[in-house]
Amino acid sequence: MIYKELDPFSSEDKFARSGRAAEERMAFYLKRFFANDPEIVVLNGIRLEHNGDAAQVDHLLIHSHGLSIVESKSVVGKIQIKDDGQWLRWFGANQSRGMASPITQARLQERFFRDVLGKASKRPDLFSTIPFDLYVAISDSGIILWPKSGQVEGVCKADQVPDRILAANTARMNSGQAQGLALPDRLKIAEFLVKANKPLGPYEGDVKGEAKVETEVAEATKAQESAVTPAKDSPETPSNGHGCRQCNSTDLEIRYVYSYYFFCKACETNTTIKPSCPKCGEPGRLRKQKNTFYVTCEKCQGEEVFFVNGG
Repeated sequence: MIYKELDPFSSEDKFARSGRAAEERMAFYLKRFFANDPEIVVLNGIRLEHNGDAAQVDHLLIHSHGLSIVESKSVVGKIQIKDDGQWLRWFGANQSRGMASPITQARLQERFFRDVLGKASKRPDLFSTIPFDLYVAISDSGIILWPKSGQVEGVCKADQVPDRILAANTARMNSGQAQGLALPDRLKIAEFLVKANKPLGPYEGDVKGEAKVETEVAEATKAQESAVTPAKDSPETPSNGHGCRQCNSTDLEIRYVYSYYFFCKACETNTTIKPSCPKCGEPGRLRKQKNTFYVTCEKCQGEEVFFVNGG
């Protein structure tokens, strides 16, 4: 299940936008694999602050055998891992630059989250031993140059991450390893993390130093601007209640790149959509049928017209 989506984001820095695009693509793969899986809880973008320090995880999955941290890396050209553990980015055939190891970054995140979860739950013994799997997800367009010793555990292309997570859990089950987290405990952890989440402001575009390289800016980044909470539309006026975040125009249409968003025909600005149930206010899910979009609610088991393109 997708327990938390990425937080709103906007930045004029193209490198920050490229990093965000990589996170959005990874979130898309996780949704495709796990949205309908009640056993695996997915949280996208969790930033914790503790004792004057902070750590941010791009994607966190909580499952029966522990937790998985996924660090997304935007790579267009080649990325090289040397035998001594160094990481390099290549520009063209002859130019390279060193970068911080994402594996080390993920390990530091793991330690931080173990400490915070152990103290919050008053079970440091549990969170000091429970498995944390670490993955570095390289952009689909990137090329990985492996060290002579072979592939590095946990490093793979973004589209391979969900299969790696499933394979790791299957291996643990086949080995007879006992489950460490019951589903109620997984949900309690997810609830705590969402409440403790301290995201940077939507216009603070957190630029990771190693991501400041020339990379593509995916169109999907435009869709992750400020959020719009849908109004309580009626079936008779399905297009009312929505306005452009930039110019407040109602001349909108819904488009899709990794996720649904409003495109303003007046100023060509994109606005994210966060649909909610008009009856109970809980987060909903959009369903498209021709030009009509419906918001469905798992809690109410109902469905209402949300918007009509061209309506």
